[in-house]
Amino acid sequence: MDKEQLIEELSLRINSGELSRDEIIARLGLVENKRLDESKMAGFNIGQHLSVTKMLYVLGGGVVVIGAIIFIAQIWDDMGSFGHILITLGLGLLMSLLGSVLLKQRPETELGTIFYFIGGMLIPGGALVTLDEFNLHTDWSFALVFIGVFVFYLVLNFVHRNAVLTFFAIANGTLATYLTVTALFDPILDYNDMEVLFQYLTMILGVSYVLLAHSFKDGWNDKLIGALNFFGVTGFLGASFARVFESGFWELFYFLVVFGVLFLSVYTKSRIFLIMSTIFLIAHITYITNEYFADSLGWPVALVILGFIFIGLGYASITINNKYIKGGVGN
Repeated sequence: MDKEQLIEELSLRINSGELSRDEIIARLGLVENKRLDESKMAGFNIGQHLSVTKMLYVLGGGVVVIGAIIFIAQIWDDMGSFGHILITLGLGLLMSLLGSVLLKQRPETELGTIFYFIGGMLIPGGALVTLDEFNLHTDWSFALVFIGVFVFYLVLNFVHRNAVLTFFAIANGTLATYLTVTALFDPILDYNDMEVLFQYLTMILGVSYVLLAHSFKDGWNDKLIGALNFFGVTGFLGASFARVFESGFWELFYFLVVFGVLFLSVYTKSRIFLIMSTIFLIAHITYITNEYFADSLGWPVALVILGFIFIGLGYASITINNKYIKGGVGN
């Protein structure tokens, strides 16, 4: 029996009442497929709507911050010290208060997050303005104020558990760390020693960022994983690369550092680790080649070899990405 005869026989049975359309649809599973398609389309429409809404939120928040800065700049000279503090730090705290209220009363709109963002952009600047108005320009005054801002966001984040609050807690905590180290060691160390200290501190903070990103996996802060991995690995590799210019030991040890991060990219399935380790490996090979072969007759040959090394690194990166990382988390 061919297709036409089968369809004709099926039509006759439906018309005679031996079969019903519902029975055929149920037997073939068309109802489930239809419902599945409808649910997928509904999910797509909802996701698209939320994406557009978030984009408008971010755009609107950015415009508000820029407008507020321009407005403050225009009326700055007409206000006294109290006005300067009120319109910067006071406005930032007010935005954070509104964010807390909105996040508690209407969490589904995410409006509270936008007000947190606006407040987070104003509060650090307001803290600096407050210090300036009270003529407090010592290292410890800056350190203590930003420690206070860090604790403020830490407590606020503990209450509301919001990724934007986590971001500002990390940002202000990082700044507070640098300022505290400056206040502690700047009076007793010279410029070169402070530079070395900051390089090692940046390495430590870079590792801390990566560990934070790992701890945020599958949690409510997972939106920050990509940014933390990027700034973490870039800070770590960048600061350790800076040591290469000052130490023969680091010229050799840096190869182990980069290959360690390269191995970590496979283990964590992170494209960011793969890309940044490849970039810094290329930079290091270029530096070593220039340092030891630039003045020799073999420099042109070294350039040719260097070019082939770069091609090989590019091919190796693509191979590693396709074989070990593609299909993973991608952060």
